[in-house]
Parts: sequence; C-alpha cells; structure tokens
Amino acid sequence: MKPTAAFGAVFGPLLCLAIHLAPLPVGLAPEGKSALAVLSLCIIWWLFSPVALPVTSLMGLALLPALGAMPTAEALALFGNPSVFFVIGVFLVAAVMHRTGLSMRITLLGLRRASRSEDILCFGVLGLSWGLCSIVVSHAVAAIMLPIVLQLIQALDLGPRSRTARRLLLSMAWGTVAGSNLTLLSSARATLALDLYGNWRENAGLDADPIGFIAYASGAAPVSLCSMLAAGLVLRLVFPPEGIDIAPAVQRLNERTRELGNMQRREWLTLGVVLGMVVAMITAGPDWLGVVALIVSCTLFLLQVLRWEDAERYVNWGVALMYGGAIAVGGALDRTGATTWLAEVLLPDVMGPWTTVAMIMILAAALTEVVSNAAVIAVILPISLPLAVQAGLDPHLLVFLVPISAGFAFILPTSTPAMAMVFGTGYLRVRHTMIGGIVTIVSWIALLVMAAVVWPLLGLEIPSGVAP
Repeated sequence: MKPTAAFGAVFGPLLCLAIHLAPLPVGLAPEGKSALAVLSLCIIWWLFSPVALPVTSLMGLALLPALGAMPTAEALALFGNPSVFFVIGVFLVAAVMHRTGLSMRITLLGLRRASRSEDILCFGVLGLSWGLCSIVVSHAVAAIMLPIVLQLIQALDLGPRSRTARRLLLSMAWGTVAGSNLTLLSSARATLALDLYGNWRENAGLDADPIGFIAYASGAAPVSLCSMLAAGLVLRLVFPPEGIDIAPAVQRLNERTRELGNMQRREWLTLGVVLGMVVAMITAGPDWLGVVALIVSCTLFLLQVLRWEDAERYVNWGVALMYGGAIAVGGALDRTGATTWLAEVLLPDVMGPWTTVAMIMILAAALTEVVSNAAVIAVILPISLPLAVQAGLDPHLLVFLVPISAGFAFILPTSTPAMAMVFGTGYLRVRHTMIGGIVTIVSWIALLVMAAVVWPLLGLEIPSGVAP
C-alpha cells in the first residue's frame, strides 16, 4: 500500500471516531454528529484511496446505523433508490452497444468522414467522442474510442514525441470529458445530483420538483458544447499539424469498416431499442427514468442481443455500489440536519448569491481533479443546498451547477477514467495536460453566462448580489 493510502486508511477511522466521541455542538442533533463522522471517513478514503471507491461507499452505508445516524432499514432503503437502477440500466445499454459492435460501427463511419487532413481527423475524434456521449455514458465512449485512436497512431507511425499523437489522445479524452455534461445518459453524475436534490426536498417538507431529460439537457448541453469547442481550439494552438500523410490512417479505418461488414440483426435491434429509450425518457418524465432504463435493459435480454455473461463483463457494478452508498450518506446528512448546521457554522452570512455560485463552481472543479466526481457530488451537494437557501438562491440551480462543474476534469490522470486511459499510453505527461486549465476557465465562464442569461429563461434565476 502506498504511503498516502496507508495514511488515509489510519487517519479516516481516527477522524471518524474523534468526531463521534466529541462533545455535542450546540444546534446539532446526536444523529447529525454521527452522520458527520461517517462523512469525514468517506472524504478521507475517497481522497487517499486506501480501498476502492465502492468499498468506501459501502463502509459509509454500514457505519450509518452502526454509529446511530439512522436506523438500518432507513439506510438500506436510501441505497435502493431509483438513481442506482438508472445507472445500472445506462451501463447495460452501453454494454450492449459495445458487444454488438454498433458503437464501433458508428465511430468508424464518423472517423472515415473526418479523415481528409490532420486537423479534420483530430477535430473528428474530438467531436465524435463528444457526440457519442449524448446516448452512451462517457466512460464507455472512452473505452470504445481509445483502441481506435491507438490504431490510428500506429498506422501513422507516430512516435512518443509526436504532437499529433498527443493531440489525438487528448481530443478523445477531452471530448468525453466535455461530453459527460451533455445529457442524463452521458454520466451517472447528474442522476446522483437529481436524487440527492429530491431527498433534500422531501426531508425539507417541500413539494417534488423533478427535472426531466429535456430540462437537464437544455441547461447543461450549451456549457458542454463550449467546453468541447474550447478544447479543440486549445489543442489546435498547442499541438499544430506536423504535415503528416494520413493516407495510412484512412486505409486502416477502411479495413476496420470492411471487417464489420453489413449491419446485423442485433445491431438494428439495439439501435431501435436505444432510440426508443431516449424517446421514452423524454416523454415519460423524470420520475420514470430508472424504470425506463430497467425496462429497456430487460428488453435487450429478451431480444437476446445481450447475455448476462456479457453484462457481468462490461458493466461497472462498482459504480452502482458507489452511487448507492454515496446517496445513503448524503441522505443521512439531510435527514439529521447535519448539512444545515454545517453550512451555518462554516460559511459566512455575508456571502452574496454570485459569490456563492462562484465558490461552489471552483470547489467542485478543483476537487474533481483528485477525487471521483461522484464523490465530489456526494460531499458538496448536500452542504450546498442549505447554503443556497441561506444565500437567497433557488436550490434548483445546484442540480445543474454542481454536476456540471464536477465535470470539468481536463488536467490530471486522477480526474476521470478517460484521462487515466490516455496517460497510460505513455504519450502524455502532466505538463502536456496543464493546458486543460484553459479549457476549465472557459467552461467556468460559459457556465456563469448560462446561469446569468439562459437559465432564467428556464425558470432558474440568480438574485442580484455580490458580483462574481
């Protein structure tokens, strides 16, 4: 075990025990103190990773009743929320698109049309990686695209110092990072935020205020588009063309396309089911997202385009476990009043709405570079919701603000699986990806413009206050 991981393994439980045994602060219920103790352990373990992220979430779930934060039945009920099943359904759909070769076919056809020059090829990889995330979870898109990009690099005989090789790899990675903010299907991050927000409203005695597929995409997709365009421009400026003959890459793409042959029955069935799923999610409403995802998944099994053995191989079940545990910890913080107490104690009363927005954005984007973005949502959103009320903000805003900001993971290999994948190829070092900070800044500006100009048209308005 690495020294940092060993430190986290010891310090996390010690901090949890210290908070649990500490005198009860004024205004905080005993259950709230226990929930904060559990949260402290989860934060330390998410940060230093002494165990896998799903294990940390499961430990948090187990400690909630063990330390008296809430009864066992309530904690386990929070784990079985609709968002977990939505995540499972989305991953199953991604698995069948990968298994049938449909996603590979779409990728190859798209890249063949974008293989007329170095610039067009690189922009094609970026745009296709981004666009595929509209219907396939971004992690799966990265897994689909990386082997193809590596084959292109090999066909072009690009060495480890090649600007074009680095640009192609970062185009893939940054395309999926930007694309993870496109729709509810792009990542499970937004679904986690929606569920935590729903739990908070329920615990606060407020009416349900669901956010549907179209509503979320309307608020998030323009920011995602700006991130993608900024990424393309930065990569073009930093890694200009080398004058390489791309004919070998075109030949390789044509060979791979011929190997796939004509579309098979399973691919047509998969395409029809996926399109039907998108339509159903748009028309059925936000309360039915998890149900639709599960029905679609079972339909794929029924049509025999997906076998359970394939699901076990391709679906990241650990992500579902992690989200379930994170939602349970976040729900416990809400129900025990710990989040409200924490916001009142740690945050000044003089913060204006725009100052609050800027602080949340920066904190989420900074943490996502070193901690799983799901963990960032689980930590920041429950605390930010009462903070939003205190600052005079519509808490509805945070369902967009926090998950979108947590998606600005353009710099470090620890930020997202796509970045870890391209770093693992050996072509990139951190000094090559520090330029991602420019993309993050542009994305922040785009998000602020959306919050100030576009979101009010959707019924989300930030009151006047301290300017950002």
